[in-house]
Amino acid sequence: MPNKQKIPIANTEHTIYFIYREWHTSILLEAATLARYSKHLQADAAGQQFVRIGWGDGDYFTGKSKSMGTAAKALVASGYSAIQVLSYRQSPFTQIPAHTRVPIAISDEGMRRLIDYLDASLALDDQGQLIPLPAYAEDIGRFYRSVGNYSLFSNCNTWSGRALQSAKLPVRSGLQLTAQSVFEQAKAISEYQQAIGLIEKDTLVTTE
Repeated sequence: MPNKQKIPIANTEHTIYFIYREWHTSILLEAATLARYSKHLQADAAGQQFVRIGWGDGDYFTGKSKSMGTAAKALVASGYSAIQVLSYRQSPFTQIPAHTRVPIAISDEGMRRLIDYLDASLALDDQGQLIPLPAYAEDIGRFYRSVGNYSLFSNCNTWSGRALQSAKLPVRSGLQLTAQSVFEQAKAISEYQQAIGLIEKDTLVTTE
């Protein structure tokens, strides 16, 4: 479990949400903050309340192919990776079940570092622009080409774990290959912050 001495408790002016759905994890943050600090995602954040960001294999994640063969290939020979950006004009919490999300308080420096990490995950073309990818289903957001190779040992959950690390949160990402293994660390941080009054009790959820 996370080292309590390294959990941020001072100047925690921002709240992010760590989301766990089946095999996948992602990060939800306020759109206004993303627009303020991101170099590349201002357009996705404009006019929105929240933005949710995740990472995965290009073919499987975008819905180009959801076959078992594609899923297996992604673990050993992924052709490319993708960033998913889901924007919410209104509160997303009716769409994200309570037992699949936990709030975490972070500092402004932690938020800046997190958004730097998200920006650095985006691949750019020769003109420094994002590289859009098609979405092959409805209501799954926008996709952009990403840097890094997806594999069994570098998957959406290790990516999300590194995102939390970038926000100065004491989580382990190496060999934390399952969504639950990362979520349990995020949940422990959230519970500790709730216990000392950084997060209101009625915003904290559990998996029980």
